[in-house]
Amino acid sequence: MDDLSVLKNIGPISCHRLNDLGIFTQNDLLFYLPFRYLDFSHTLKIADFTIGEPATYQGKIISFQNIFTKTHKNIQRASIQDSTGTLNLIWFNQPYLAKNIIVGQNLAVAGSVSLFQNKITIVAPLIGQKTGRIIPLYHQSATLNSNWIERTIKLNLDDLLKNYSEILPPNILKKYNLFDINQALIQIHQPDSQKLLLLAKNRLNLHQSLSLLAQSQLQKQNILNKKPAFLLTKIPDTKFLPYQLSPSQKIAWQEISKDLLSQNPTHRLLSGDVGSGKTIVALLATHLTSFNQHISLIVAPTQVLASQHFVFFKKTLPKTPIYLLNNKNKLGKIPPNAIIISTHAAFYQDLSFFKKIALLVIDEQHKFGVIQRNFLSKLKNPPHTISLTATPIPRTLALSIYNHLDISYLSHLPHWKPVKTFIVPENKITDCYKWLKKEIEKTHHQAFIVCPFIEDSDTLTTVKSATTEFAKLKPIFPKLKLELIHSKIPEIQRQKIFANFKDNKINILVTTPIIEVGIDFPNATVIIIQSADRFGLASLHQLRGRVGRGVDSGFCYLFADNQNSSRLKYLTTHYEGQQLAQFDLKLRGPGELFSTLQHGHFYFDEKSLVIAKSIIQDLTKATFNLSKLIINQISTNTTN
Repeated sequence: MDDLSVLKNIGPISCHRLNDLGIFTQNDLLFYLPFRYLDFSHTLKIADFTIGEPATYQGKIISFQNIFTKTHKNIQRASIQDSTGTLNLIWFNQPYLAKNIIVGQNLAVAGSVSLFQNKITIVAPLIGQKTGRIIPLYHQSATLNSNWIERTIKLNLDDLLKNYSEILPPNILKKYNLFDINQALIQIHQPDSQKLLLLAKNRLNLHQSLSLLAQSQLQKQNILNKKPAFLLTKIPDTKFLPYQLSPSQKIAWQEISKDLLSQNPTHRLLSGDVGSGKTIVALLATHLTSFNQHISLIVAPTQVLASQHFVFFKKTLPKTPIYLLNNKNKLGKIPPNAIIISTHAAFYQDLSFFKKIALLVIDEQHKFGVIQRNFLSKLKNPPHTISLTATPIPRTLALSIYNHLDISYLSHLPHWKPVKTFIVPENKITDCYKWLKKEIEKTHHQAFIVCPFIEDSDTLTTVKSATTEFAKLKPIFPKLKLELIHSKIPEIQRQKIFANFKDNKINILVTTPIIEVGIDFPNATVIIIQSADRFGLASLHQLRGRVGRGVDSGFCYLFADNQNSSRLKYLTTHYEGQQLAQFDLKLRGPGELFSTLQHGHFYFDEKSLVIAKSIIQDLTKATFNLSKLIINQISTNTTN
């Protein structure tokens, strides 16, 4: 049984909300894995606190106040005392705590100690079942928070595991000394200790690597046995392009055009750093297909990027019929030389639609891998397929993961200049804003200010949210036009905001990471990333790549609680995605590269890939069905 609605705590409304997170089946829910953890498993005496380190403290409540300020804020203050000292506690807008916290009672609280008004304090401490344990944090949406997801998975974990059993044969488990997959899933969702969590992370890393390698090998076998949907025989010139191709673009285009004219299906990965010019190479491939009177389909991960491609293709190929397909736009009869640009809505068209496609281009390939595999496997003669990715994957890993693909690499364009990157101390933030104001007034350039969250978090009170920062920033820039954008704003309104930004009717766009992929505004030269230490290196690299895309230099300013972050320091002096990926691999180490297929950019554990390759070889010799290894799910991060 795979129906979500039969599970505890899931009704029709929450079922629909889970669908929005890409969770459609019980297996999807089981593999909706935490992205990080808060470790409150260590219980300390108050005197043994360390600033910034999470822990649980136990003691007697000696005071509690429910305070209403003149500015209509509601603050809860309390103090807890043990034999070694006193600790202050502060909550915001939680008046119900007055019924739960009583002076004289013994209470356990969890959180990270900081200095607040020169007193050791935990801001927004957790109480009750959140104390004394390791808490998983899940990517959340506007309607489902991490607490709800954790509680729902915990209530149903036994039932979810009944439908999932160990995939690998006993001899493989013994040979490689592997942690049982079901135990790994239990510890991933409800960890008992850091030691068991590390074992679980390693096994799930291996599980992901096995899934990717098995998928790759099966696709390679599938390709060898098929012919392309349509043969392409003629190649047009590139004189219509508005500029000369870079040396690496010329090489990539030679490789791709040769593939497209062959009698075998093309399966090529075009890998290029942010701003390396992948889109123009993809445009040339679709133009070749159109020149041969056949249809191309480009699939983009977001509506914004699909619309942007549509405008660019229409402008560059004015005589070619170009169509935009999404959940609202339907395709009627189209000519045989059309180029269709679509969101993931394309994958839900009927099979007859795909039988007309001669070339499929997947932008940000990793976000569509499983869906792509599922529908391509149904076609007797698949289209030529080109996948684009800006995710910085080291070359050696890419060759292991995508061994069913030919790979072309793009280097930076000749006019590319690194975006100057700085960590801004807290006492310099005001000066940074003053500089930005003068810069915009002088040059008429534009800026992004990015926050991790849409709205304030009840627990992560120091992490900036776009809505709160937007309200704070408006009086700081009284003469400039500011606008707010995030995923909860309706799609039509978002499109209008981006159009106004492109027309320079907006000076500063306050946003979430919704702009991370594919946004191209050459006049934007400054990006400020709030709570930058909350982002992964790949996301920071992508966000930084949104500015400096025109002729003028770009600037990236990192505001962070942890000014000494080694990741942020490395980012200020390194600008190549490959360098950043290698550094991240070394920094995280085995067991710290934990990630899942459903979350945006992902990282690979080189050690798990080596083991996975050896296991795949053993399983192939034993004629094991590799399709059992594939994690049959895909979804995108909708927390923005």
